[in-house]
Amino acid sequence: FNDGQHGFVPGRSTQTQLLAHYNEIYEALMEGKRLDTIFLDFAKAFDKVDHEILLEKVRRHKISGKLGKWIKEFLRNRKFKVVANGCMSEEESVLSGVPQGTVLAAILFVIMISDINENVKECIVRSFADDTRVNKKINSDRDKEHMQEDLEAIYKWASDNKMKFNENKFEQMAHGNIENVELSSYKSPSGDGIEIKSTAKDLGVMASNDLMFKEHMNNIITSSKIVMGMLLRAFSIREKEPMIKLFNTYIKSKLEYCCIVWSPVQQTYITELENIQRTFTSKINGMEGYDYHERLKKLNMYSLERRRDRYFIIYGWQQIEGIKENILNLKTNWKGRSRTMTSKVIKGYIE
Repeated sequence: FNDGQHGFVPGRSTQTQLLAHYNEIYEALMEGKRLDTIFLDFAKAFDKVDHEILLEKVRRHKISGKLGKWIKEFLRNRKFKVVANGCMSEEESVLSGVPQGTVLAAILFVIMISDINENVKECIVRSFADDTRVNKKINSDRDKEHMQEDLEAIYKWASDNKMKFNENKFEQMAHGNIENVELSSYKSPSGDGIEIKSTAKDLGVMASNDLMFKEHMNNIITSSKIVMGMLLRAFSIREKEPMIKLFNTYIKSKLEYCCIVWSPVQQTYITELENIQRTFTSKINGMEGYDYHERLKKLNMYSLERRRDRYFIIYGWQQIEGIKENILNLKTNWKGRSRTMTSKVIKGYIE
């Protein structure tokens, strides 16, 4: 598979995709360069998969024999009808698309776009299923020309594979400034300029060209407060276990999604995020009269700030130890006893 694919791949996720992307941004900034990013958008990606082209790619991945035949039968000979106002259409054959809602459909789609970067020479192409972005470090006008050439190669790949882009949803973002290189729009498949944005939604995280993530944090703080209000109004009996489960499911999941990527450094946002958990825990039965840290101890919870610190340490340690793919290219010169002692210290902090 394309090494830039993070969707439906074991050990990878939206978080690994975002971390790899932001690692490239920081590398470019440290080198005194700009990183230009194009967010691509496929039109009805899963529905546009051509069966013949897909089956050829399945064979190319050396999937043959009974499994290959089974996949062929899985895709072919599907029929559909449409019911509208009580009237049913005639039966028609399904000539494209992978059956959505199935595990195999996701894997087949990953196979379908596994060669999207086949003729890309200079850019980095990363995907999470059909969500695809193209990056390049920019230090000269020639770099911009190379990026446009790689975009043209991707557009040709889409045409050759009968995949269609929704170019109205293309977005462009730049991180960093180069004095002698103008920031201008790259061209879409139709030749129109791609809109340059200061913020863009990227795999559920609101990215910003200043790398501060203020809009993302404002969004999750607002939506978490709305959900918290709904839950507290809906449940007048607020016993410990069900309330914590509700908080973890509907609120904490918002506050901690990919937090390694956007974790706040401004005390204002650290406090605002923490206030959501502070308020919710004060409404649980039996927590009246206790301060926040006493409530956390009685509820066997950590503060959100402490949890983010733990995520950083655990994730970094897992990469260094080889437990997870070293997306950030972390290196260490720990040897022998010092490595063992450091691992024990980290484990002790985690516990």
